[in-house]
Amino acid sequence: MATPLSPQPELSLTEIQRSFARHLRDPEQVAVPEGLDARRVGVYRELVFNNISSLLSGFFPVIFSLVSDDKWNNLIAEFIREFQALTPYFPRLPEEFIYFLSERDKQHDEPDFLLELAHYEWIELSLFMSEEEYLDSPLHEGLRQDAPLRLSSLAMPLAYHYPVHQISLDNQPAERPVKPSYLLVFRNVHDDVCFYELQSLSYQLLLKIEDAPGRTAVQWVETLALESGVPCDAGFICQGLSLIETFQQLGVISTA
Repeated sequence: MATPLSPQPELSLTEIQRSFARHLRDPEQVAVPEGLDARRVGVYRELVFNNISSLLSGFFPVIFSLVSDDKWNNLIAEFIREFQALTPYFPRLPEEFIYFLSERDKQHDEPDFLLELAHYEWIELSLFMSEEEYLDSPLHEGLRQDAPLRLSSLAMPLAYHYPVHQISLDNQPAERPVKPSYLLVFRNVHDDVCFYELQSLSYQLLLKIEDAPGRTAVQWVETLALESGVPCDAGFICQGLSLIETFQQLGVISTA
């Protein structure tokens, strides 16, 4: 006499949710969980994909304009399938996308500047959404040479291999430029996110002020000259102080 088959144990709610999530992340390899209506699951699957795609295309409009629809859809599908995000908050999604791009191998049909362009677009977005306060800089008083300086938390000195601020559908560099691009990206008093092209020395100066606030303008110019091997004569100091005053007028440097 044959032994009757034992009834299959019912899946717990947690197991069903995990199976459902695995299917949503990789529908081509993971079947619809048993017991769920395939049509309804398909509707939900499209909603998840389209919502994430729509959010990221808005967060990274330049990248979205550069790639084909198929390439974009494949990139979003890979992001959903391969990357384990650490936050449930939609405003943090672009930062997660940056981590995803930095951890994966670049595909042969993707531009070399993809990650740098994505980072630049993310910086613009993060500054726009930041809740930090704008520095109240006393512009009418001019630069106080004896006062310690600090860099606004709404200003970021950045260095890229590619001129990311110039990239568009009609302007895509085919090769890495010989010289890097140095930028100051900041939010001004009108809450506009702007960029300012920097030279190597001005970039180094802003980095130093950001990392170690507290020195005066003259001290920073003298330090920069010493570390750069440039003669610290009256002309160099005058140019350095003029540059710092320009940054103060932009609202990115203030006296502590």
